[in-house]
Amino acid sequence: MIYYFAYGSNLHPMRLIERVPSAELIGVAKQSDHTLTFHKESHDGSSKCNMHNSGSGLIYGAIYKMNPGHKSELDRFEGKGYGYIDNQITLESNGNEFTCFTYLAMQSYIVNNLKPYHWYKQLVVLGAQYLQFPEAYISSIEAVESIEDPDASRKKEKEELIERINNYC
Repeated sequence: MIYYFAYGSNLHPMRLIERVPSAELIGVAKQSDHTLTFHKESHDGSSKCNMHNSGSGLIYGAIYKMNPGHKSELDRFEGKGYGYIDNQITLESNGNEFTCFTYLAMQSYIVNNLKPYHWYKQLVVLGAQYLQFPEAYISSIEAVESIEDPDASRKKEKEELIERINNYC
């Protein structure tokens, strides 16, 4: 098994399991000297999350274990090589140390004036709420300005995903 640190739209277990069937939540972790930003340019013109090495701050996320054979599928979903690179980090959760991979925005894809779509931000918020991150952290995500997705079909698909997540036990 390999370990993945999710900090953005893959936080919620239901979202990740739909993408990677072998994913299993291990626990919550945090990384100091990093902040959650919505400044990674997506192919759709919106912004996505990045774990920005800011030298200060704290980012929360979830550690998942998964079958190594499923990593290439997650790489495809995450756009590895097309805006994201994967990076190894060591984190602690429940008193255990894990070496995890995570996705970081490539410098050439960082654009500070873009906004995430409403549905994308909502996926991050729902994951943070499910994992019981601190209220101040969740509020900081909710405070990020977001925009309407102009693609009606994609918007409908993501709203249906959000509805499934809302009904997840």
